[in-house]
Amino acid sequence: MDLFLFKKFIGVFLMPLPVILICLITALICLWRKKYARANLFMIVGIVSFILVSFAPVPNTLLHSLERQYPQYDLSKKVNFIVVLGCSHINDRAVPITSQLSPCSLIRATEAIRILQYNPRAKILTSGNVGKQTFSNAYMNAQFLIAMGIPESRIIEVPLSKDTEEEAANLRDTLQNNQFALVTSASHMKRAMHLFQQQGLIPIAAPTEHLVRDSEDGDSGYLLPNSKNIYKFERWWYEWMGNTWVKIKSWF
Repeated sequence: MDLFLFKKFIGVFLMPLPVILICLITALICLWRKKYARANLFMIVGIVSFILVSFAPVPNTLLHSLERQYPQYDLSKKVNFIVVLGCSHINDRAVPITSQLSPCSLIRATEAIRILQYNPRAKILTSGNVGKQTFSNAYMNAQFLIAMGIPESRIIEVPLSKDTEEEAANLRDTLQNNQFALVTSASHMKRAMHLFQQQGLIPIAAPTEHLVRDSEDGDSGYLLPNSKNIYKFERWWYEWMGNTWVKIKSWF
């Protein structure tokens, strides 16, 4: 198993729901073995953790802090390149391209189109590898851009990168000495900026797909449990692990 697959494998088991499930299963095992003190401990940890991640205050506070580290892209800044980092997709030719791309891919590509309207000479670089699909995420994003009216001549596909670190390394030769708009999800922007700057590049943050947004009308369901809150916490937790891993690697 290579390092990339190892990171993905470990990351899955360190996500909130698997950890909570492990705690509850361990509590049941302890009850069966009549170790009641340990059972109570694991049960409390599992239930309290589930409450914290399923109600809005904790996930929203953590993710909001991460997503707002960079402001939205300043459209007055002119660039020659707009980089769209890869997300995910599923190849299913029975459905339109908009259904094959995941929401994060669609939103990133759409933000790139918005920025492109103010940079008539710029080119869009799409990134992202094949994974287990037939076509790469770079190719699928490019097909979406073409479907939205962007000329193919203004799109450059870079399909070989498995993660953000490889994306930065593989784009270095094309982007060196150029300021460029770096489009990715707001929660991912901190790690992406660090890794691209680490390659000596000059990215301008263009965050999108903000999951925590301030509403002037408030949110009547703020104090109710919701699966969306679990997803928000997972996104924050995933990026926290990613940023921690990057920091650890920088020590060696």
